[in-house]
Amino acid sequence: MAERGLAEFDLIDITSHARDGSTRSVYGYRVIAYDIPPASVAGYMPELNILCGLDDYSRQSDQPLMKHQLVTVTPSQDGRTL
Repeated sequence: MAERGLAEFDLIDITSHARDGSTRSVYGYRVIAYDIPPASVAGYMPELNILCGLDDYSRQSDQPLMKHQLVTVTPSQDGRTL
């Protein structure tokens, strides 16, 4: 959080980067500090299902890759919320 200039309860926007090159975004989520590895984020489904690309699924199990999404977290640009 500190590396990105974020404080607890700041509003953020989250953008995912799918294998096919597309991006999907959600806006106005709140930052909550939690003990997870550096450069990691966590969120709840189904609220964040929108971040999963249609082509991002396991070729082995044919299941969506919901536990490994590449995302960019930025301060909220306009204060939009869900």
